[in-house]
Amino acid sequence: MSRIKVRKNLQIKFLSDIRKILGVSKWREMAKILKVHPRSLSDWKNGRYTLPENIFRECIQLTDGKIGVPPYKILPDFWNVKTAGKKGAFVRNKLYGSPGTLEGRRKGGLISQKRRKLHPELYQHCCIGRRKNISIPPRSPELAEFFGIILGDGEITDNQVIISLNKENNKNYSFFIRKLVKKLFNINAPIYYYHTPTHENEITVTISSKNLVDFLSSNGLKKGNKVKQQVGVPKWIKAKTRFSKSCLRGLIDTDGGVYYHNHKSHGCKCFNIGLAFSNRSFPLSNFVKDTLSLLGFTPKFGSREFDVYLYRESEVYRYAKEIEFHNPYHDERLRKFKKHKAVFLGRSTPNWHGTGLENQRA
Repeated sequence: MSRIKVRKNLQIKFLSDIRKILGVSKWREMAKILKVHPRSLSDWKNGRYTLPENIFRECIQLTDGKIGVPPYKILPDFWNVKTAGKKGAFVRNKLYGSPGTLEGRRKGGLISQKRRKLHPELYQHCCIGRRKNISIPPRSPELAEFFGIILGDGEITDNQVIISLNKENNKNYSFFIRKLVKKLFNINAPIYYYHTPTHENEITVTISSKNLVDFLSSNGLKKGNKVKQQVGVPKWIKAKTRFSKSCLRGLIDTDGGVYYHNHKSHGCKCFNIGLAFSNRSFPLSNFVKDTLSLLGFTPKFGSREFDVYLYRESEVYRYAKEIEFHNPYHDERLRKFKKHKAVFLGRSTPNWHGTGLENQRA
Protein backbone atom coordinates (compact mmCIF):
# COMPACT_ATOMS: atom_id res chain seq x y z
CA MET A 1 0.00 0.00 0.00
CA SER A 2 1.30 3.49 -0.92
CA ARG A 3 2.26 5.75 1.96
CA ILE A 4 2.30 9.55 2.41
CA LYS A 5 5.59 11.09 3.49
CA VAL A 6 5.05 14.35 5.47
CA ARG A 7 7.46 16.14 7.79
CA LYS A 8 6.95 14.80 11.30
CA ASN A 9 5.79 18.07 12.90
CA LEU A 10 3.43 18.78 9.99
CA GLN A 11 1.90 15.29 10.22
CA ILE A 12 1.25 15.76 13.97
CA LYS A 13 -0.38 19.16 13.35
CA PHE A 14 -2.37 17.82 10.37
CA LEU A 15 -4.03 15.05 12.39
CA SER A 16 -4.61 17.29 15.43
CA ASP A 17 -6.35 19.90 13.24
CA ILE A 18 -8.57 17.23 11.69
CA ARG A 19 -9.66 16.01 15.14
CA LYS A 20 -10.64 19.55 16.09
CA ILE A 21 -12.57 20.11 12.83
CA LEU A 22 -14.43 16.81 13.32
CA GLY A 23 -15.36 17.96 16.84
CA VAL A 24 -14.20 14.83 18.68
CA SER A 25 -12.49 15.10 22.06
CA LYS A 26 -10.71 11.74 22.11
CA TRP A 27 -8.42 10.05 19.62
CA ARG A 28 -10.27 6.78 20.17
CA GLU A 29 -13.41 8.38 18.72
CA MET A 30 -11.49 9.62 15.71
CA ALA A 31 -10.10 6.08 15.20
CA LYS A 32 -13.68 4.80 14.98
CA ILE A 33 -14.54 7.41 12.35
CA LEU A 34 -11.48 6.43 10.28
CA LYS A 35 -12.16 2.71 10.98
CA VAL A 36 -8.61 2.04 12.13
CA HIS A 37 -7.11 0.64 15.32
CA PRO A 38 -6.49 3.27 18.03
CA ARG A 39 -2.88 2.13 18.35
CA SER A 40 -2.25 2.78 14.63
CA LEU A 41 -3.76 6.26 14.91
CA SER A 42 -1.63 6.91 17.99
CA ASP A 43 1.53 6.03 16.04
CA TRP A 44 0.51 8.34 13.17
CA LYS A 45 -0.40 11.30 15.40
CA ASN A 46 2.95 11.02 17.19
CA GLY A 47 4.81 10.89 13.87
CA ARG A 48 6.25 7.42 14.42
CA TYR A 49 5.04 6.04 11.07
CA THR A 50 3.97 7.49 7.73
CA LEU A 51 0.28 7.70 6.85
CA PRO A 52 -1.38 5.21 4.47
CA GLU A 53 -2.47 7.05 1.33
CA ASN A 54 -6.13 5.98 1.69
CA ILE A 55 -6.29 7.36 5.28
CA PHE A 56 -4.68 10.61 4.16
CA ARG A 57 -7.25 11.04 1.37
CA GLU A 58 -10.14 10.18 3.69
CA CYS A 59 -9.03 12.78 6.26
CA ILE A 60 -9.03 15.48 3.58
CA GLN A 61 -12.45 14.36 2.36
CA LEU A 62 -13.95 14.37 5.90
CA THR A 63 -13.01 18.03 6.41
CA ASP A 64 -14.62 19.17 3.12
CA GLY A 65 -11.55 21.21 2.25
CA LYS A 66 -11.53 23.15 5.52
CA ILE A 67 -7.93 22.18 6.30
CA GLY A 68 -4.72 23.08 4.56
CA VAL A 69 -2.91 20.11 3.06
CA PRO A 70 0.77 20.03 4.08
CA PRO A 71 3.49 19.36 1.47
CA TYR A 72 3.77 15.59 0.97
CA LYS A 73 5.36 12.89 -1.12
CA ILE A 74 3.77 9.59 -2.21
CA LEU A 75 5.93 6.54 -1.41
CA PRO A 76 5.23 3.56 -3.75
CA ASP A 77 4.52 -0.01 -2.67
CA PHE A 78 7.46 -1.78 -1.05
CA TRP A 79 9.35 1.54 -0.74
CA ASN A 80 10.90 0.41 2.54
CA VAL A 81 12.04 -3.07 1.47
CA LYS A 82 15.60 -2.01 0.62
CA THR A 83 16.07 -0.17 3.90
CA ALA A 84 14.45 -2.97 5.91
CA GLY A 85 16.65 -5.53 4.16
CA LYS A 86 19.79 -3.62 5.09
CA LYS A 87 18.67 -3.38 8.71
CA GLY A 88 17.83 -7.08 8.79
CA ALA A 89 21.21 -8.01 7.30
CA PHE A 90 22.96 -5.84 9.88
CA VAL A 91 21.14 -7.56 12.77
CA ARG A 92 21.71 -11.01 11.25
CA ASN A 93 25.45 -10.38 10.78
CA LYS A 94 25.71 -9.06 14.32
CA LEU A 95 24.15 -12.26 15.71
CA TYR A 96 25.77 -14.89 13.47
CA GLY A 97 28.65 -13.23 11.71
CA SER A 98 29.04 -12.26 8.06
CA PRO A 99 28.23 -15.05 5.54
CA GLY A 100 31.24 -13.90 3.55
CA THR A 101 33.80 -14.69 6.23
CA LEU A 102 36.02 -17.74 6.15
CA GLU A 103 34.51 -18.95 9.42
CA GLY A 104 30.97 -18.51 8.10
CA ARG A 105 31.64 -20.44 4.87
CA ARG A 106 33.39 -23.21 6.78
CA LYS A 107 30.48 -23.51 9.18
CA GLY A 108 27.99 -23.66 6.31
CA GLY A 109 30.06 -26.32 4.55
CA LEU A 110 30.20 -28.52 7.64
CA ILE A 111 26.44 -28.21 8.16
CA SER A 112 25.81 -29.07 4.50
CA GLN A 113 28.04 -32.19 4.69
CA LYS A 114 26.26 -33.32 7.85
CA ARG A 115 22.85 -32.97 6.19
CA ARG A 116 24.02 -34.88 3.11
CA LYS A 117 25.13 -37.78 5.29
CA LEU A 118 21.88 -37.81 7.26
CA HIS A 119 19.58 -37.47 4.24
CA PRO A 120 21.46 -38.54 1.07
CA GLU A 121 18.19 -39.14 -0.78
CA LEU A 122 17.54 -35.39 -0.78
CA TYR A 123 20.81 -34.62 -2.60
CA GLN A 124 20.72 -37.01 -5.55
CA HIS A 125 20.48 -34.03 -7.93
CA CYS A 126 23.86 -32.73 -6.76
CA CYS A 127 27.02 -34.26 -8.18
CA ILE A 128 29.37 -32.88 -5.49
CA GLY A 129 30.33 -35.70 -3.19
CA ARG A 130 27.71 -38.03 -4.62
CA ARG A 131 27.44 -39.60 -8.06
CA LYS A 132 24.23 -39.41 -10.03
CA ASN A 133 22.58 -42.70 -10.73
CA ILE A 134 22.22 -43.40 -14.46
CA SER A 135 20.67 -46.17 -16.49
CA ILE A 136 23.22 -48.26 -18.37
CA PRO A 137 21.80 -48.81 -21.87
CA PRO A 138 22.61 -51.81 -24.08
CA ARG A 139 24.55 -51.24 -27.27
CA SER A 140 22.02 -50.05 -29.80
CA PRO A 141 21.60 -47.77 -32.84
CA GLU A 142 20.43 -44.96 -30.52
CA LEU A 143 23.58 -45.29 -28.40
CA ALA A 144 25.74 -45.39 -31.53
CA GLU A 145 24.09 -42.16 -32.75
CA PHE A 146 24.79 -40.51 -29.39
CA PHE A 147 28.44 -41.53 -29.72
CA GLY A 148 28.48 -39.94 -33.19
CA ILE A 149 27.06 -36.70 -31.75
CA ILE A 150 29.78 -36.60 -29.09
CA LEU A 151 32.51 -37.38 -31.64
CA GLY A 152 31.17 -34.56 -33.79
CA ASP A 153 30.40 -31.64 -31.48
CA GLY A 154 31.03 -33.09 -28.03
CA GLU A 155 33.70 -32.77 -25.39
CA ILE A 156 34.33 -35.10 -22.48
CA THR A 157 35.89 -33.82 -19.25
CA ASP A 158 36.47 -35.59 -15.95
CA ASN A 159 32.89 -34.95 -14.80
CA GLN A 160 30.88 -33.68 -17.76
CA VAL A 161 29.85 -34.27 -21.34
CA ILE A 162 29.38 -30.97 -23.18
CA ILE A 163 27.85 -30.79 -26.66
CA SER A 164 28.30 -27.35 -28.23
CA LEU A 165 25.93 -26.22 -30.99
CA ASN A 166 25.12 -23.14 -33.04
CA LYS A 167 22.35 -21.17 -31.29
CA GLU A 168 20.69 -19.99 -34.49
CA ASN A 169 20.70 -23.21 -36.52
CA ASN A 170 20.65 -26.02 -33.97
CA LYS A 171 18.28 -24.91 -31.22
CA ASN A 172 15.67 -27.54 -32.15
CA TYR A 173 18.38 -30.18 -32.50
CA SER A 174 19.46 -29.50 -28.90
CA PHE A 175 15.96 -30.57 -27.79
CA PHE A 176 16.39 -33.85 -29.70
CA ILE A 177 19.73 -34.50 -27.98
CA ARG A 178 18.24 -33.80 -24.57
CA LYS A 179 15.43 -36.32 -25.20
CA LEU A 180 17.95 -38.88 -26.45
CA VAL A 181 20.03 -38.52 -23.28
CA LYS A 182 16.93 -38.96 -21.13
CA LYS A 183 15.90 -42.07 -23.08
CA LEU A 184 19.34 -43.68 -22.94
CA PHE A 185 20.55 -42.80 -19.43
CA ASN A 186 17.45 -41.50 -17.60
CA ILE A 187 19.17 -38.26 -16.60
CA ASN A 188 18.34 -34.65 -17.41
CA ALA A 189 20.60 -32.66 -19.70
CA PRO A 190 20.10 -28.88 -19.28
CA ILE A 191 20.55 -26.56 -22.26
CA TYR A 192 22.62 -23.44 -21.62
CA TYR A 193 22.37 -20.28 -23.72
CA TYR A 194 25.46 -18.06 -23.75
CA HIS A 195 25.50 -14.27 -24.13
CA THR A 196 29.20 -13.48 -23.84
CA PRO A 197 30.90 -11.93 -26.91
CA THR A 198 33.07 -15.01 -27.52
CA HIS A 199 30.14 -17.46 -27.22
CA GLU A 200 27.12 -15.37 -28.20
CA ASN A 201 26.11 -17.79 -30.98
CA GLU A 202 26.60 -20.92 -28.89
CA ILE A 203 24.35 -23.19 -26.86
CA THR A 204 25.44 -26.31 -25.02
CA VAL A 205 23.76 -29.49 -23.90
CA THR A 206 25.61 -30.20 -20.68
CA ILE A 207 25.46 -33.54 -18.86
CA SER A 208 27.12 -33.53 -15.45
CA SER A 209 27.70 -37.14 -14.44
CA LYS A 210 30.90 -38.90 -13.48
CA ASN A 211 29.16 -42.24 -14.03
CA LEU A 212 28.31 -41.25 -17.62
CA VAL A 213 31.92 -40.21 -18.27
CA ASP A 214 33.12 -43.58 -16.96
CA PHE A 215 30.57 -45.41 -19.11
CA LEU A 216 31.62 -43.58 -22.28
CA SER A 217 35.30 -44.14 -21.53
CA SER A 218 34.74 -47.86 -20.99
CA ASN A 219 32.99 -48.05 -24.37
CA GLY A 220 35.70 -46.48 -26.48
CA LEU A 221 35.46 -42.69 -26.15
CA LYS A 222 38.27 -40.51 -24.80
CA LYS A 223 38.45 -37.43 -22.61
CA GLY A 224 40.08 -34.27 -23.88
CA ASN A 225 40.80 -32.82 -27.32
CA LYS A 226 39.59 -35.11 -30.11
CA VAL A 227 41.80 -33.62 -32.82
CA LYS A 228 45.03 -33.78 -30.82
CA GLN A 229 44.31 -37.40 -29.96
CA GLN A 230 43.03 -38.17 -33.48
CA VAL A 231 40.14 -40.15 -32.02
CA GLY A 232 38.16 -42.63 -34.05
CA VAL A 233 34.87 -44.49 -33.84
CA PRO A 234 34.83 -47.36 -31.28
CA LYS A 235 35.23 -50.87 -32.65
CA TRP A 236 31.84 -52.09 -31.41
CA ILE A 237 30.14 -49.52 -33.63
CA LYS A 238 32.18 -50.38 -36.74
CA ALA A 239 31.51 -54.09 -36.18
CA LYS A 240 27.80 -53.75 -37.15
CA THR A 241 26.42 -51.90 -40.14
CA ARG A 242 23.29 -50.69 -38.34
CA PHE A 243 25.44 -49.16 -35.58
CA SER A 244 27.77 -47.56 -38.15
CA LYS A 245 24.77 -46.10 -39.98
CA SER A 246 23.43 -44.48 -36.81
CA CYS A 247 26.85 -43.17 -35.77
CA LEU A 248 27.23 -41.71 -39.26
CA ARG A 249 23.96 -39.82 -38.79
CA GLY A 250 25.17 -38.36 -35.48
CA LEU A 251 28.45 -37.24 -37.06
CA ILE A 252 26.86 -35.58 -40.10
CA ASP A 253 24.07 -33.98 -38.01
CA THR A 254 26.78 -32.21 -35.99
CA ASP A 255 29.87 -31.79 -38.21
CA GLY A 256 28.24 -31.98 -41.63
CA GLY A 257 25.15 -31.14 -43.58
CA VAL A 258 23.60 -29.92 -46.80
CA TYR A 259 25.24 -27.16 -48.86
CA TYR A 260 24.40 -25.38 -52.13
CA HIS A 261 26.79 -24.38 -54.88
CA ASN A 262 26.08 -22.07 -57.81
CA HIS A 263 28.70 -22.44 -60.58
CA LYS A 264 29.37 -22.71 -64.29
CA SER A 265 30.17 -25.92 -66.13
CA HIS A 266 31.12 -25.87 -69.84
CA GLY A 267 29.70 -22.38 -70.09
CA CYS A 268 26.35 -23.32 -68.51
CA LYS A 269 25.06 -22.03 -65.20
CA CYS A 270 24.45 -24.77 -62.62
CA PHE A 271 22.81 -24.77 -59.23
CA ASN A 272 23.45 -27.98 -57.31
CA ILE A 273 23.28 -29.45 -53.84
CA GLY A 274 25.79 -31.57 -51.96
CA LEU A 275 26.41 -33.21 -48.61
CA ALA A 276 29.60 -32.40 -46.71
CA PHE A 277 31.38 -33.60 -43.59
CA SER A 278 34.43 -31.95 -42.08
CA ASN A 279 36.43 -32.96 -39.01
CA ARG A 280 40.16 -32.61 -38.47
CA SER A 281 40.33 -36.00 -36.81
CA PHE A 282 41.31 -38.12 -39.83
CA PRO A 283 39.99 -41.43 -38.38
CA LEU A 284 36.51 -39.84 -38.22
CA SER A 285 36.69 -38.57 -41.81
CA ASN A 286 37.84 -42.00 -42.95
CA PHE A 287 34.96 -43.62 -41.06
CA VAL A 288 32.42 -41.34 -42.74
CA LYS A 289 33.82 -42.05 -46.21
CA ASP A 290 34.09 -45.82 -45.60
CA THR A 291 30.58 -46.08 -44.15
CA LEU A 292 29.02 -44.11 -47.01
CA SER A 293 30.83 -46.37 -49.47
CA LEU A 294 29.62 -49.46 -47.58
CA LEU A 295 26.05 -48.18 -47.90
CA GLY A 296 26.36 -47.76 -51.67
CA PHE A 297 27.17 -44.04 -51.93
CA THR A 298 30.07 -42.50 -53.85
CA PRO A 299 31.81 -40.16 -51.37
CA LYS A 300 34.89 -38.16 -52.33
CA PHE A 301 37.58 -36.45 -50.32
CA GLY A 302 37.84 -32.72 -50.93
CA SER A 303 40.97 -30.64 -51.44
CA ARG A 304 41.49 -31.02 -47.71
CA GLU A 305 41.86 -34.65 -46.71
CA PHE A 306 39.52 -34.30 -43.74
CA ASP A 307 36.57 -33.09 -45.88
CA VAL A 308 34.21 -35.71 -47.29
CA TYR A 309 31.55 -34.90 -49.94
CA LEU A 310 28.60 -36.40 -51.72
CA TYR A 311 28.34 -34.43 -54.97
CA ARG A 312 25.39 -36.16 -56.61
CA GLU A 313 22.00 -34.61 -55.96
CA SER A 314 20.31 -38.01 -56.13
CA GLU A 315 22.58 -39.34 -53.38
CA VAL A 316 21.81 -36.39 -51.11
CA TYR A 317 18.10 -37.16 -51.41
CA ARG A 318 18.79 -40.85 -50.93
CA TYR A 319 20.77 -40.10 -47.77
CA ALA A 320 17.87 -38.04 -46.41
CA LYS A 321 15.46 -40.88 -47.13
CA GLU A 322 17.46 -43.92 -46.02
CA ILE A 323 19.73 -42.60 -43.26
CA GLU A 324 17.72 -39.46 -42.41
CA PHE A 325 18.61 -36.27 -40.60
CA HIS A 326 17.65 -35.87 -36.96
CA ASN A 327 18.88 -32.28 -37.08
CA PRO A 328 15.87 -30.29 -38.39
CA TYR A 329 18.17 -27.62 -39.82
CA HIS A 330 19.46 -29.97 -42.54
CA ASP A 331 15.94 -31.07 -43.52
CA GLU A 332 14.91 -27.42 -43.77
CA ARG A 333 17.84 -26.65 -46.08
CA LEU A 334 16.88 -29.59 -48.28
CA ARG A 335 13.33 -28.28 -48.59
CA LYS A 336 14.59 -24.79 -49.43
CA PHE A 337 16.85 -26.19 -52.13
CA LYS A 338 13.86 -27.77 -53.88
CA LYS A 339 12.14 -24.38 -54.07
CA HIS A 340 15.22 -22.54 -55.30
CA LYS A 341 16.00 -25.27 -57.82
CA ALA A 342 12.49 -24.92 -59.26
CA VAL A 343 13.04 -21.18 -59.66
CA PHE A 344 16.40 -21.82 -61.30
CA LEU A 345 14.98 -24.32 -63.79
CA GLY A 346 12.17 -21.92 -64.56
CA ARG A 347 14.86 -19.49 -65.85
CA SER A 348 13.76 -16.95 -63.27
CA THR A 349 17.17 -16.94 -61.61
CA PRO A 350 17.22 -15.11 -58.29
CA ASN A 351 20.07 -12.86 -57.26
CA TRP A 352 22.17 -15.38 -55.34
CA HIS A 353 24.86 -12.92 -54.34
CA GLY A 354 24.39 -11.74 -50.77
CA THR A 355 21.50 -14.12 -50.06
CA GLY A 356 23.68 -16.64 -48.25
CA LEU A 357 22.77 -19.38 -50.76
CA GLU A 358 25.82 -19.25 -53.00
CA ASN A 359 28.44 -21.88 -52.17
CA GLN A 360 26.75 -22.26 -48.81
CA ARG A 361 27.73 -25.07 -46.51
CA ALA A 362 25.97 -26.28 -43.34
